[in-house]
Amino acid sequence: MKAEGIVYKVIPYKETSSIVYLYTKFGHISVKSIGSKNKKNQSFLFDNVGNIVSFLITDSEFPTLIEYNLIKDQYDLTKDISMLKAFGIIIKIISYISNDLSHNRIYSFILKTLDDIRINPKKALSIFLIKMLYNFGVNPNLKTCVLCESNLITSFSIPLGGALCDIHKNEENNDLLKIWQEYYYEKKDINLYSDYDFDLLLNNIIEYYNIHTNIKLKV
Repeated sequence: MKAEGIVYKVIPYKETSSIVYLYTKFGHISVKSIGSKNKKNQSFLFDNVGNIVSFLITDSEFPTLIEYNLIKDQYDLTKDISMLKAFGIIIKIISYISNDLSHNRIYSFILKTLDDIRINPKKALSIFLIKMLYNFGVNPNLKTCVLCESNLITSFSIPLGGALCDIHKNEENNDLLKIWQEYYYEKKDINLYSDYDFDLLLNNIIEYYNIHTNIKLKV
């Protein structure tokens, strides 16, 4: 089997080898990388978390790496603390993706996000996390009030998981609703999305994940 994927987890296997977990257009794949702990071994770079690689593996239940090519390494993402934090959260999110999804679309979105965090890491991460909620079976109610179903919505409640009308409005974070609506529904270049206080927004998104998903995140 030949495929392309993102390395998101590596664990030791025996003395000199590793088990490498990759996310691909076909879903998750785990591969034995024999002798990869030896820096002189040709598969050494295959074991680097975040690397995007093409690879050929044996056709077996627990496949072994035959050969690979490095498409892109992510070393530059470790040089900036904001990019590194965004990169780390994205890698963690990948591990929670169910195999019962449309992986081709998600894989392409992840690749785009990894490029976008080089432009604006906090903004790219915010967009990524909000859009990924759908893939975890969580659909924020951003069109009607979560308490009375009125479509005259004015604000957004993180604890309640959706929009609120003028009667039930939250005095805080009233401008969050428009950001969530834009980031959740629209598809465009990162530079065309509205800017925001991204430290505040990320704190709110992390709170949303911690309340409404089984994924526990921290900034």
